Amino acid sequence: MKLIQISWLPAVIMMGIIYYFSSKPAVVSDENSTWIANRVLGVYENITNIQYPEEERIEKLGYINHVVRKGAHFFEYAVLAFTIAFHFWLRNRKGVRLLLLSIALTTMYAATDEFHQIFISGRSGKIKDVLLDSLGAVAGAFFLYFIANLVRRKRKTPRR
Repeated sequence: MKLIQISWLPAVIMMGIIYYFSSKPAVVSDENSTWIANRVLGVYENITNIQYPEEERIEKLGYINHVVRKGAHFFEYAVLAFTIAFHFWLRNRKGVRLLLLSIALTTMYAATDEFHQIFISGRSGKIKDVLLDSLGAVAGAFFLYFIANLVRRKRKTPRR
């Protein structure tokens, strides 16, 4: 089977992963990100040998949890845009067209995902999350574009 025939598969898998995480109630989602935030703060405390008072630690955990959640939004949509751009690159879409198509499709998926979250317990759809997801899409599409140009230059370079 040729790669081009299954080139949508990574994007579809990534969409499924995003849908899976978006389908979790807010309480479950918050528990998962708080667990990660707690580990990050614990590592920092071990490295710096600092133990924060409980009230200050809770405040820091809230901030780290926010960064983890928003970072996850950015990252998952960067990966989605990368996989969509990969498909278009294999289909010989180049330059601005590759970027615009992958960013537009990823942003549309982000909007539908935020709409989907309206129906999940404790969750809501937020325009600012769509904007953050779109920034991730821009980063992912440009990353693929950068790699594709490196590959293209490498292929054009004569071997010695």
